[in-house]
Amino acid sequence: MLLGILLTVLPSGPAAGAGDSCDAGFSARLRCWSGWLGKGAVTVRLNQALPLDTARDRAGLAARVLKQRENLVVQVPAGATTGEGGTVLLVLAGHRFVDPGAHVSRLTPSTVRELNRLGACHPQIRDDLCTVLGTRDLPGSELTGRPDVATLGPEHSVAVGPAPHPPAASSAAARKKTSSQRSGPDPAMIGIAVLGVLLVLLLAAFVQVVRRSRSLAAPGVGALPASPRATDDTTTRSRNGPRAAPSPGPAARKGPTRPAVVRTDLHPQGYVELGRVLYRATWAQPGRTPPGPGARVDVADAPDRDHDVLFAFPPATGRQTHAR
Repeated sequence: MLLGILLTVLPSGPAAGAGDSCDAGFSARLRCWSGWLGKGAVTVRLNQALPLDTARDRAGLAARVLKQRENLVVQVPAGATTGEGGTVLLVLAGHRFVDPGAHVSRLTPSTVRELNRLGACHPQIRDDLCTVLGTRDLPGSELTGRPDVATLGPEHSVAVGPAPHPPAASSAAARKKTSSQRSGPDPAMIGIAVLGVLLVLLLAAFVQVVRRSRSLAAPGVGALPASPRATDDTTTRSRNGPRAAPSPGPAARKGPTRPAVVRTDLHPQGYVELGRVLYRATWAQPGRTPPGPGARVDVADAPDRDHDVLFAFPPATGRQTHAR
């Protein structure tokens, strides 16, 4: 049960971010990148082949990227193969960098026609990029000499001066956004708190059961002596009085009495059966020999209400003195 609650309440992993769809197929990547292109420059480095899928909205997504091509930078490093999808992305980019040791995959005639319809290529111009890429697979060295493809050489990154601080308004907006994100409850923490409460309740219930089991097993509280259990297997319930009670002197028969059957020796205390329930009883006539197991006696409540012990008397005249 706790495992089921754990699996239901707690999150199964980190929440999907905006960049998760950028790791899917070609069209899904275009959909993701087109949103980024509207906010600034996006650099895509093709370290592995990118296949071209057959999504219905592929042409529309390509047209959206083409309108913002100046913000798209595509790099093909040495040893990498573009795949047809990567080659299409290279055509759509406004800034193309290809290493001479790269491999650019061929475009199929249908893909070339699609790019021509979008206006990404110009077939009427000699040595148009789509026309060249539609002939065969090309090594990067055959493209780096073109004016529309730059050579991807060793990268050098140099910073002049420290990074500028963002404007005050932007900082305030960033702090406000961070504060709003932190103000909401964390689902993971809520799940852990709920699970902790359940574990505490379960532990409390377990302790209560153990304590009750021990109290029932303690002698004179709830467990029957061995002799009553061996004497009468038909007895199904037991009711025990205090563990120790003072032995009374000779008692007079007062109040109503009820017939009972002795189940253990009354020396002076033992057990009698009354209505298929065992009760602790004491022999009220110390001067007389108490009857043994199976004998009939009359029992009455003790005069002292603080002791839940019955007083046993000899049976009234005319009653049967022994029972099964």
